[in-house]
Order: sequence, then C-alpha cells, then structure tokens
Amino acid sequence: MSVTTDEIHGLATWLQSPLGETLLQKEAALLVQGVRRFHGDSMLWLGPVEVPGVQLDRCMVRHRLFGAMPGFHLPSAASAGTYVGNIEALPFPPGSLDAVVLHHALDCCDDPRTAMREVCKVLRPGGRVLICGFNPWSLWGVRRLIARLHDDAFSRVRFVSPWRLLDWMAVLGIEADEGVQYLMFRPPLPIGTYERSWWVRMRRALQSARVPLGGVYYVLGRKSAVGMVRLRRVAALRPSDITSVVVPHPTLRNPR
Repeated sequence: MSVTTDEIHGLATWLQSPLGETLLQKEAALLVQGVRRFHGDSMLWLGPVEVPGVQLDRCMVRHRLFGAMPGFHLPSAASAGTYVGNIEALPFPPGSLDAVVLHHALDCCDDPRTAMREVCKVLRPGGRVLICGFNPWSLWGVRRLIARLHDDAFSRVRFVSPWRLLDWMAVLGIEADEGVQYLMFRPPLPIGTYERSWWVRMRRALQSARVPLGGVYYVLGRKSAVGMVRLRRVAALRPSDITSVVVPHPTLRNPR
C-alpha cells in the first residue's frame, strides 16, 4: 500500500518550490550519467515527478516507461510511456526489465523493503538499478524529524538509510557498482545566507571529501546473473613454480 494522494501532494508541491527545483537540478547531473549506462530493451523510471534536464530519449534502452506514484502528476515528456501504479506491486513479469530508476520512489512508499524485492524480481540477471533518495543522516533528516511535530511536506515521507539500502541490495543479489555518492550539502531551508562564499566553499569541501552527510544519496547497482560463481583471479604460473614430474616411458613389446 502506497502513501495516499493527499499525503504525496505536499511533496509534489514542495518540489516545485525554488529549493525543490534546485534539488532536482543537482540530481539531474547524476541521473543523466547513470541513465547513459543503461542498455537493453526495456527501462522503467519510478518516481514522484519528472526531473528537468533528464532526457530519456538519449538512453540506449529501446522501450522506456515512466511509472508515476499515486497522487503525483504524470510527466509531460512524450519520449516515454506512462502509467500510475504502486511500486510494491509492479505489473511486469519476473526478469522482464533491463533497467529500473528509483528516483525518490522508496521515499514515497509504505514498505520500501518490499518495493526493493519487487524491483529485483522484475529485473533480469545483469540488469541495472539506479536509486536516488533522501539521506536520514543529514540536516535533511533533521527536518524530517521536526516535520513529525506539524504538518509539512516531509511529514509523511520516509527516508531510507543508505547503509540499510546496501544491506537490502546485498541480500537480493544486487551489487553496487561504485560507492554511495552524496549531494546537497546544505540545510533544507530557503535562506539566502547559505549561498555566501564561505558556505559554498564548505559544501564543496564536504562533497569532494565524500563525507556521508549530504541530503541526497545516489547508488548504482547491477543484479547478479543466476548461477554465476565468482572466481578468484588466478596468477600466471612461472616455469620455476612447476615441479618436474617423471613420466614413465612406454614399454616396448618383444616382437619375438
């Protein structure tokens, strides 16, 4: 069961605010890089809103589908088909998708662990998954805690820890290609003082040091192939490592 329409509408409205648009612009750069790595026949994008600047028609996947969360507006892009449905019950056969993008989709569902199992089920072996979500271990997570005290756009949005997400991926057989990347090293407040030079320098230093305190995290993974066995790398044998073996000569039968 996904979040109701009234609950999700607050986040959709916030994403249209100046700070929400800034967030989408920051995420677009990483999303474009991840989408360009996809290839195959079918890709599913799950999320609350359309991200400006991410053109799905540049993806190497032939068929692209946008799965809108219930209560959010459908995207206006004509480069991909659209449907509305719950992420916990995807209407696709097992192993039928080559790539899945979860853009804040786990943040907008009641059971993100079940949603991850559903995504893994519809992915084919070797398929790619890209996940973008809010980081609870950041200043944005602090706002999420404060939002429980009064009605806010983040009151009913669920933040999934990146470390918990990596554990779920490992159990489901999804290997992370790279480490977790973080962005939005700023308070989730529309205050102009956070654009001063000293604050900008500090944000850049935190991002370059890859400190896991960014408001948003980004993970790219691949589903392991069925029956694949990981083998250790075998070093080349040197002639000195090969022991000499005495090979017996065949006996000659007496012609008499």
